Amino acid sequence: MDQNIPQELVEAGRGYENLFVPALFKQWTKHLIEAADIREGSHVLDIACGTGVLARHALSRTGPSGRVTGVDPAPGMLAAAKEIEPSIDWILCGAESLELSDKTFDSVISQFGMMFFQDRQKSAGEMFRVLKQGGSLAIAVWNSVEQNPAYADIIAVLQDQVGTAAADALRLPYSLGNTDEVTAVLENSGFSGVSVETKVEPARFPSSRHMVEAELRGWLPLFDIFLSEAKINDVLIESDRTLSKYAESSGEAVFPTSAHVITARKD
Repeated sequence: MDQNIPQELVEAGRGYENLFVPALFKQWTKHLIEAADIREGSHVLDIACGTGVLARHALSRTGPSGRVTGVDPAPGMLAAAKEIEPSIDWILCGAESLELSDKTFDSVISQFGMMFFQDRQKSAGEMFRVLKQGGSLAIAVWNSVEQNPAYADIIAVLQDQVGTAAADALRLPYSLGNTDEVTAVLENSGFSGVSVETKVEPARFPSSRHMVEAELRGWLPLFDIFLSEAKINDVLIESDRTLSKYAESSGEAVFPTSAHVITARKD
């Protein structure tokens, strides 16, 4: 991995790890690990690994006799991942073109990445290619935004305060709430026994303002949506009011999140 990564990308990866991983993602890893039946000695690939929370959980299962590899197209995410766990193999590449050999892994896992793949069919084909015969696949995608009400509330605020483009940017992670497309691309790639199980886990942010501000300053700019400080303040004031129903006495924002865990095999 290239060591000449801009510092701002590394800092963004660290920020993601420190805020979003404990608040939103860590609690989902157990479902993927169990669904993929990861055991001691397994060779595991985590696709769209981000800063590596799922890969680290897999490593705790495989032990020293196993091997875990994480791939992601974002160099800042991988730099942060390597800082935390250097013993995992971190590879900079996208899901559509895995720089890995055929039939290498016992399990392929991916947590909340497929919504962002540029070519889902090609990505599914790559997952199939790198799995050993009899290997397992487990991926997670968010349920529809209607089943994730806190984010539906934030989207409504963005629609009102900023406009459709900003609201649509935050709708994107929930674009596979109907899993028919995922099931179809997996079956078309050769996977068998595709099944879907819907689960709910709590999200826990330091406050609703932390959550919303991270979206305004971190997520929207990825879509070339840059808000003035005055507009950010307007959105935060309105979101404070709208999201107050999720506030705990501690000030934390706690709310349910819903996602689908999709499993399949290469038989």
